[in-house]
Amino acid sequence: MAYLILFICIELKNNMIPIKGYATFHPLKHCLIGKNFSSNFFKKNIKNTKISDPLSRIADETEEDYQKLEKILKDTNIKTYRPLWNEDKYNGNFDGRPPVCPRDHFGVIGETFYATHATSFFSGIIKQIKKENLFLNNWDYIHCLTSTAFISRVGKDLFWDITVENKRNQSTGKLKQQEIINFLKNKWEQEGFRVHISHRGYHTDSAFCVVRPGCIVSLYDVQDYKEEFPGWDVLYLPDQSWSKVSPFLKMKEKVGGRWWLKGEEHNDQLIKFVNTWLKDWVGYVEETVFDVNMLSINENTIICNNYNKEVFDYFKKHSVEPIIFNFRHRYFWDGGIHCITQDLYREGTMEDYLS
Repeated sequence: MAYLILFICIELKNNMIPIKGYATFHPLKHCLIGKNFSSNFFKKNIKNTKISDPLSRIADETEEDYQKLEKILKDTNIKTYRPLWNEDKYNGNFDGRPPVCPRDHFGVIGETFYATHATSFFSGIIKQIKKENLFLNNWDYIHCLTSTAFISRVGKDLFWDITVENKRNQSTGKLKQQEIINFLKNKWEQEGFRVHISHRGYHTDSAFCVVRPGCIVSLYDVQDYKEEFPGWDVLYLPDQSWSKVSPFLKMKEKVGGRWWLKGEEHNDQLIKFVNTWLKDWVGYVEETVFDVNMLSINENTIICNNYNKEVFDYFKKHSVEPIIFNFRHRYFWDGGIHCITQDLYREGTMEDYLS
């Protein structure tokens, strides 16, 4: 009996997910990939085919793309994880976004997994993380404060962008956001990080990408690179995405710039349904630049959305090999490659790349 108990304990330990992340370019070994409802979910719950057919197409093609991405990662010896749930529990219920973009909910800072919006979709994943590596909280009214969509990790340095809503919930007495910011900043500084806070109001992973030490792809005026990244080579990439999807302009006013689905620019029934019932599912795609939303496998390999000669020449200069992965419905989900994944474990330690 003692041997059986020991065997079970070892098996449970081996099935736990290791957690570590000090830099976006350290070697990736464990990665979470998002998931949507199946096409059957939409066919079962929406009788109007003008609505259910395009949403079913999104579901099928989104899953096909997830599986392609999973193969890319597995082919480079990265262990992948997917959320699982019973769709029947959500029949007729479109409240809450499906776990398409794990990055919007979670962050790995050092050796801690932060979950501010842990939903039932991810409960199976969270159960596989040791308590000493898990930071759960009840700050649900604060949107993704510890998400690594807002935090860029560069070894010892954390670049954290925040939109401050300095309010206290009068009925519950929950902390003001600024109090939580101070708490987290102090926590991370005690762990040895340098924390750089900005208030530009954007996802950092859609504004700049630290590809490897000395190498950044960025929009203009995102950071003061000469001061914060002295001597680093920065490729400034203007917003080129929307020139590639000009049909979006036909739909922009109807959707408030929030989402786009190719071929459905004049499907007013679909547009009304999404704007009414799925408004929490879509983001604000007009302000997103997917060309900088990339996922590093290691310092020499990066997954990107499409071919760009200027970017690929820059990668070659820095000995970085790009892998093209086309997430076809990123303009519906408002999520690029970095958004639809969450790195759980990267090899490496807290190195000082900027002193």
